[in-house]
Amino acid sequence: MESKEGSKKIVNGFKKTTKYLGKPLEIKDKMQIATESFTEHLGEIKDQSKEYLSVTKNLTADQLSNLKSEAHDLQKIFKSKDFVYYKTDAIAIVLRKLGKTKEFMDEVDKLTREGYRLVHQEVIRNIPLGGGFSLPLGSFYFFQHIKYITK
Repeated sequence: MESKEGSKKIVNGFKKTTKYLGKPLEIKDKMQIATESFTEHLGEIKDQSKEYLSVTKNLTADQLSNLKSEAHDLQKIFKSKDFVYYKTDAIAIVLRKLGKTKEFMDEVDKLTREGYRLVHQEVIRNIPLGGGFSLPLGSFYFFQHIKYITK
């Protein structure tokens, strides 16, 4: 019995609503227009999302490529037996490998006697290699020849 009364209330409410909104066909037309407008805007949002996703994927791929390249370069540098990574008349870059204190000090002594002075140190932290692994490295020490240091 309650369901019949509830149904009557719904039908009466619909009749009252249609008095204010117009005939049922007009409501259907308005709903159709609203649906088409929504669908049109949804397509635009989808297109913009694809564009942003494409840009994001490209940036992420570039960053990942750069990180892999940097890790590969540093790994190759620190596997080298040489402590002097780069040397010219003006500068020298020395690697401080973990566990090689004596060899590092000998190289610093040699460079100091040649006229080079320490001007900068850069710690190379662990580079993540993925899968929970990381590569412990060391430090770069930058030396500059005294004749190129301005007072």
